[in-house]
Amino acid sequence: MIFHIKCSCIPRPKEHNAIMKRITEHQVSSRARWSLRLALFSAQLIIIAILLHRFTSLSTPVATNLIVVSLMGAATAILLSVLGFAQIWNKGIKGTGIALSALIVSLIIFAVPAYHLPNLIRLPAINDITTDLLTPPQYSAIATLRDPQANSLDYPGSSFIAAQASAYPDISTLMLERSNQDSYELIHGVIRDLGWEIVGERQPGSKNQTGYIEAIDQSLLLGFRDDIVVRVRGDANFTRIDMRSASRYGSHDLGANANRIRETFAIMKTRIARAETNRIDSLERRRIAKLTIIEKKKKERQDQLRKKQQEASQETFMLPKANFNQEDGFSPNEFGQGLNRSGQPTRKRQAYGATGFGNQSPGTIRTPRVKKQKIRKIRRSKRKRKSKKWIPFNQF
Repeated sequence: MIFHIKCSCIPRPKEHNAIMKRITEHQVSSRARWSLRLALFSAQLIIIAILLHRFTSLSTPVATNLIVVSLMGAATAILLSVLGFAQIWNKGIKGTGIALSALIVSLIIFAVPAYHLPNLIRLPAINDITTDLLTPPQYSAIATLRDPQANSLDYPGSSFIAAQASAYPDISTLMLERSNQDSYELIHGVIRDLGWEIVGERQPGSKNQTGYIEAIDQSLLLGFRDDIVVRVRGDANFTRIDMRSASRYGSHDLGANANRIRETFAIMKTRIARAETNRIDSLERRRIAKLTIIEKKKKERQDQLRKKQQEASQETFMLPKANFNQEDGFSPNEFGQGLNRSGQPTRKRQAYGATGFGNQSPGTIRTPRVKKQKIRKIRRSKRKRKSKKWIPFNQF
């Protein structure tokens, strides 16, 4: 005998599917949740490590370890987000936005390492760059500031020389046709404007003594410290500037030291070119001003000469009437009319016209020499007239 027992606690297939559907609709991928949690933790860790290293006394090795841990956490978050996408696709559960957010945050964390990845692959693994490979500048004041765990201040030698010569052939000594004092002031101003911390300096002396500047520079984002030393050698006419930049920690500088030397020398060359341009402009302005003054003085002299000539041309040389008396046969008032006392025309009137001087007016310009000649001629004519008795023409 078969008994059919009906149990209400066991759901039927249709009811089971509905229940599972309701459960699935409210379920979120655990992998997606953990990926977001891990990505946010890694982002917070790397931000704290950078801030503490740059603005506090957190050592570089500790900060580096924290950054490495955060990168590993970001990589794990990327893996979990990918697995979360697969789980969401297979089971049809929620969590797509969570997994996508975790992936974006993790990729942002890897943005800076990814930016430096080409330099890591392309450039050699060296951390000390100098412009003088044979006799590089030596550190003095910075030696007391380095930690025991930091890299050695001694230049590595032949292995770095070959690597630098092949990777950075443009890094060389800067030659300047300036005195060592001027060159030292120039490089000192550039270092001060770049914001480096100067920890030691010595000016070059007048007897070809070598000048040194030691400074510390920090990277912009992570705050890693690099040590720089500048050597200035030369005399009053010529100067050689050598520079050395070395990383305190790590075996690979990612090209930062070479870029620092290039930037410093480029700024110096730009300032020298600007100063030379300003000097040439100043000389040109002075030359133009001098020419302007010369032209002005020349014009003033020409104006004065022209004025004198005009004044001389306006002078009138009149014969002095007081020198002629009654015995000469002329009266002072009649002399200008060319008549004698009897009212008859004189020889002067006949010879020189009605005015006594030909066709010229009494105000005609005369030079002193012409004046004297006229006076002599008139006196000779008067002497002749005294010796002869003139008979009017109408009496013949």
